[in-house]
Amino acid sequence: MAKIAWRIANALTKGQKSAPAEFREVENQLCALSTSLSALKDVCGADLAAIVIDPTKLPARFQKEEQVGVHSVAGILDSCGETLKHLEKIVDSYTVVAASSDPTRPRLQRWSTELIKNYKKIAWTTESGDLATLRSQLMVYTNSLQLVLGTIVSSRTTRIEDSLKENSAMLREIHSWWAHNLKGAVKGEGNPVAQTPPDGLQASRDLASFELYLTSNGTPQSLCPEACLCDDWREVGNTQLFECRCKQNTSHPNHTRVENISLSPFSFPFRQPGDVATWTLFKALDRSTNQMVSVTIANVAASDVAKFEQSFVQPLAEGQAYTLLRQGISNQLAHPSPDASSVRALKLQSDLKGYHKLIDSVTFRVGHRSLSKTYVEGLSLLNYCEPGHQPVRFSDNALDYAELSIYYGDDGTDEFADITKSVVYCARELQGKLEEMRIELFIANLQSPRAEETVVLQLQATEVQCEVAVIPDAELLITRNHKGQYRLIITSRNECTILTQVLSDAFFASSPSEPSFTAPTWLVRLEESGKRKVYRYLDGFRFLRFCSTSAEKMFELGRSAVLQGGVGERTLPIR
Repeated sequence: MAKIAWRIANALTKGQKSAPAEFREVENQLCALSTSLSALKDVCGADLAAIVIDPTKLPARFQKEEQVGVHSVAGILDSCGETLKHLEKIVDSYTVVAASSDPTRPRLQRWSTELIKNYKKIAWTTESGDLATLRSQLMVYTNSLQLVLGTIVSSRTTRIEDSLKENSAMLREIHSWWAHNLKGAVKGEGNPVAQTPPDGLQASRDLASFELYLTSNGTPQSLCPEACLCDDWREVGNTQLFECRCKQNTSHPNHTRVENISLSPFSFPFRQPGDVATWTLFKALDRSTNQMVSVTIANVAASDVAKFEQSFVQPLAEGQAYTLLRQGISNQLAHPSPDASSVRALKLQSDLKGYHKLIDSVTFRVGHRSLSKTYVEGLSLLNYCEPGHQPVRFSDNALDYAELSIYYGDDGTDEFADITKSVVYCARELQGKLEEMRIELFIANLQSPRAEETVVLQLQATEVQCEVAVIPDAELLITRNHKGQYRLIITSRNECTILTQVLSDAFFASSPSEPSFTAPTWLVRLEESGKRKVYRYLDGFRFLRFCSTSAEKMFELGRSAVLQGGVGERTLPIR
């Protein structure tokens, strides 16, 4: 039928001079009908009549008594087919075939003189309707088919979403059961591991738990000592962000308030610098009061910090940054880079609230010139990342510097002074905040390859051992910079342990048995309490061991390849 509709549409205006102007509108409707029929066949296949829909959702023309209960599109297609066959007979009856001078080209057709004179008297529909009636019928067919297509696609999408939710729940239960019963089990001797069937509680154990604080009107208050993210917090239409898992009674007001916290169009997450990982969710929506609030997330288990960042903070920040910019909003949360080549999203923000009240003035100096500003109104210490902008495969997308923003009002009198504190402790506090941000940037610089570095060796190992640390589920990288210096980076999968060392020439000594690791080494460790500590070993460490012999051999092969210069940029990924 799609081909018939297309052929009739072409025939209606084949000869532009002989075709009446009213035929153009009918031709457009026939083209739309042909497209709808083709789309329906592509979606449904050959058995179109077997597609079941609710007839009450169709136009009244197709809600005949004999069709109620059948719930199929057969009525639409039958009626459409009758109209097209009727039109096809008219085209065959009132067109004149002209010979073509080129036998390879199709013969030309034009409307007969009789039709051009009497086209308004011809019965264009099976009910003897005119061209306007025909156009109306074709429009009804097209709209009905589009409605059928929308219903089919919507129902299939719903079934796919339901299937994905069911599969996701099953996979979480399987993973929870595996983590509870089989992870870490040793094959061979010993009693078999006791197997317990998974249930809802076990499936939820994989979710990171944390403590929630609510800041409203500038006053923080504890909301829940043990909360977690909802499984479907990213689903469209879901309004609940957190679940309460503490031992409070479900009727407790805080329990209900936790479940009333949801994302708003302006919500934005960022981390606060410091030894203990803490995040702020800015402008969350408290649906119990319909107010914008700030939520502080703290006390995430050390082993879950990296997973929490990767599964919640980073994707939410990236999505919200692009959403804000699409709405034309550019602020300190998200804005384009100076060259407009990328998007910058807030990653770290130091809490400097109230510090501006103790600053007398700020002086800006360029060369021999200086400008002093008084009445400081605010301070911000910020670090940004560039979502989706990762020039080096293993590198972080965070910028390697922080911005100190100073806000000031109208000047009173100019004073020649640097940032001046009225009390000593304020200077110490501000220095502490700057030091926290500096350490954050320093650790990010240790953990990932830098912009000028190239990864020349990658190795994943079950466990890496040295005298200063034991690193499970480790990823080992060796990078090379433009000066020819090599750096060793070993990171645990959960990012609780980071070890890095600029390799000395002794590492590439000709002796294949014992490479040297005596260069100064940095070790970053996230303890079980959640506090992060940074250690420096000036003499490095004496040995590096792998749990498996295969990993040991692969590391030695990689070292030899790097020594011989046979490794190109980001090649030799060894696993």
